[in-house]
Amino acid sequence: MIDGNLHGFRVLDLADEPGLLAGRLLGDLGADVIQVEPPAGHPLRRRGPFWNGEADPERSLAWLAQATGRRGVTLDLEAARGRDLFLELCEHADAVIETRPPGALDALGIGYAALRARNPRIVVCSITPFGQTGPWRDRRASDLTALATGGNLFSTGDPDRGPVRASLPTSYFHAGLEAAIGVLFAWIARDAIGAGQHVDVSLQEVMLMPNMSGPAQYPLTQMKGGRVGPGYRVGKVFQPEIWRCKDGFVSFALRGGAARIPGLVAIVRYMDESAMAPPILKDRDWKTYNHNLLGQAEVDEMKAAFAAFFATKTKGELYRAALERKLMLAPVNDPPAILASEQLAARQFFVDVEYPHLGGRLRHPGAVAKLRPEGMTPTRRAPRLGEHNAEIFAEIGLTPEDVDALGREGVT
Repeated sequence: MIDGNLHGFRVLDLADEPGLLAGRLLGDLGADVIQVEPPAGHPLRRRGPFWNGEADPERSLAWLAQATGRRGVTLDLEAARGRDLFLELCEHADAVIETRPPGALDALGIGYAALRARNPRIVVCSITPFGQTGPWRDRRASDLTALATGGNLFSTGDPDRGPVRASLPTSYFHAGLEAAIGVLFAWIARDAIGAGQHVDVSLQEVMLMPNMSGPAQYPLTQMKGGRVGPGYRVGKVFQPEIWRCKDGFVSFALRGGAARIPGLVAIVRYMDESAMAPPILKDRDWKTYNHNLLGQAEVDEMKAAFAAFFATKTKGELYRAALERKLMLAPVNDPPAILASEQLAARQFFVDVEYPHLGGRLRHPGAVAKLRPEGMTPTRRAPRLGEHNAEIFAEIGLTPEDVDALGREGVT
């Protein structure tokens, strides 16, 4: 087994669903991530669908998908003895990830100040809807709330319909990634300043990034944008970006500029090989092309030509052509297409993880990055409830009998 880049770092993970990805990312890079669950188990364990349709906390596919890369213990943080044990674990930890409302852990005596007093080098990462400070810090929110208040819903969907959110909790995944990076930077800084930090991650704020350049453009353009469907607006002109092909959709933009014009020239040449490049494309002086100066009638004429051509090709044909001809075009992949991706297979992106209690293997995305040429630690499967209680609590001096007694008392 090869040690990962974060071998030797320990993370105690208290996170509910909004922060689970952070522990997964750190664990896949080699950190020893310990999921601390209440005795009844993490709430995500009770969400379906379940493996083979059997409702069981050990078979929740949502849990199995998001809880890999870690060990697991059970501990009742509402009980005084549970909090004492947690504080002892923190003395040997490098980070804690948590998602409770601001001040909730402080009220229990296990907030950042208390943990820092026990271990000055510990990093605490808090993931909340609106951060630890500010007028909205105490407001509850869901992924949908974060998408709306972060501005993402404002521009997602068709203009004549309501806003559209992704089917998966996008803000949670963005927050998990930002949290993992924040913990890494805090560890780097720790070597310079000799102390840990409190990393504050707001779901609302992380959703500014998926808005791309929209928020930054407003001071210059005074335009707030809005829902425009499968494309983008240049002034009042709508320019398409999502195109239907034989078996789905591809993404391709009419934007110009030094990076994109060679691709436009190449795709017109590709179309002309099938006698499908009309004069508006074939005879255009692409050296002077500026998509910002196009009128709607001109865009619509170009759109008709591209749409007719894409409709004759499959996603695979267009993607192979994009690679060969250096076109700025990409398939809009659904899950089966992602699993069948030749590129991801060549990178060994997916890994098969053994689940003995399920009697089989599940395919998971592998580590977010492979930073050593010889490979990484194999992905650890999601832990069973309380699976590692004995071995982890033994590190702070508890015997198996002690752990059994705690279980009978409801602490673990």
